[in-house]
Amino acid sequence: MELTDLERDFLRSLQDGPWISPPMFDHELVARIVELGLVESEPLQSEEIEYRITDAGRAALS
Repeated sequence: MELTDLERDFLRSLQDGPWISPPMFDHELVARIVELGLVESEPLQSEEIEYRITDAGRAALS
């Protein structure tokens, strides 16, 4: 699977821990890697979403 530079950068940023999106974040930017199971997402209060890298996401970076 070929990741875009944006997807790869997002995965790398999640290696240090989860990230909580701001309310105005365009979630479509990372929808594909969520659908592929490389990242998990969990809705939080006030329109924020927490993103976490999965083991498959770590493997995709190596």
